[in-house]
Amino acid sequence: MLSHKVLSDLQIMFNFEMDSRDLAVILLVGQPRLNTTLNQSTHESLRQRIVMNYHMGGITKEEGRRYITRKLEGAGSRQTVFDSNAVEAVLNAANGTPRMINKICSRSLMIGASQNQDIIDADTVRKAVEDNQLG
Repeated sequence: MLSHKVLSDLQIMFNFEMDSRDLAVILLVGQPRLNTTLNQSTHESLRQRIVMNYHMGGITKEEGRRYITRKLEGAGSRQTVFDSNAVEAVLNAANGTPRMINKICSRSLMIGASQNQDIIDADTVRKAVEDNQLG
């Protein structure tokens, strides 16, 4: 959420070097939108001064399955809550983002409870994803 003004100020700060040493080290951490902002031509000189850039990808589907299982176990569940197709639908919709996995699973559980489902199926997950997209 850095403004263009703040990024411009950072660029000015990094224009100065003394004795070939860096006077400061700053970590810029953010969502993918930060890279989009830094890739704008107005920030070209700041981007040139960035020494390292790292992008963390989402979790794999296998990690996502383990994540869902552990979250359910942590909540005290000892039975199957999501069928395999539902888990696959959650993971496809979440695109490797744990926060989205949580949101979709929570919404699926609420929809499933309102429909007295014992096991959440892929149709319920699809409804949860649609609800999530609507806001």
